[in-house]
Amino acid sequence: MFEPFVAQLKDLLSGGLPDGDSRQSRAVLSANIREAAAAVRTAQVALARARAEQQLDRKRLQHIKASVEDLENRARNALLKGNDPLAREAAEAIALLEDEKAALESAIASFERDLAGLTESLHRAQGRLRALKRGERGVDVRAHIQKAQSIGAGNGHSALAEAEHRLEDIRHQQERDQIADQEFLALSVAEQPDALIEKLGDAGCGAPVKTRADDVLARLKSDLPPLLEKSE
Repeated sequence: MFEPFVAQLKDLLSGGLPDGDSRQSRAVLSANIREAAAAVRTAQVALARARAEQQLDRKRLQHIKASVEDLENRARNALLKGNDPLAREAAEAIALLEDEKAALESAIASFERDLAGLTESLHRAQGRLRALKRGERGVDVRAHIQKAQSIGAGNGHSALAEAEHRLEDIRHQQERDQIADQEFLALSVAEQPDALIEKLGDAGCGAPVKTRADDVLARLKSDLPPLLEKSE
């Protein structure tokens, strides 16, 4: 049941089919896998019911064995009491039950062997179905990746390649702009030395260029009389 699906899956994974054929084969494969999955589920239900019937047969067999044992004990008691007609009636019932027991034991043993083979076959089918589903997922992933790689390929470049080139251009432009900014600042300092001198003066490197409020306040305090300064 699974061989045609496996062949389709190999063709799809290898990418050996044209685009149109690949899409069609992919759709057919999906439908076939769904059909196979439904068949496996049906087989699981059938096997579960068969096992349930087997359990009922086993219970019936145990019940027959218990009835035979009970009837044998009662038949012995009837013989001890001299009630031969009743003992014979019990013996006839025991004979029928033993025939049914033998037939049931044979049927249970035979069907048990069949169930073992059917269970093994079902397990193999389930394993192959799981493998097919994994392969189907692999086909989907490959299709998405190929689509991502081939978008825009009509102009000779895929969208990914175009994006990589554009990113490289942006990085190059940013690096160039950064270097240009640094060079502009260096030129600005060279053209305006007064700004650098003022900056150095504010930092305490040499005499300050601008008058600062702290310096003015200190000068004013130095001009005050000593007593007035103390009263403050």
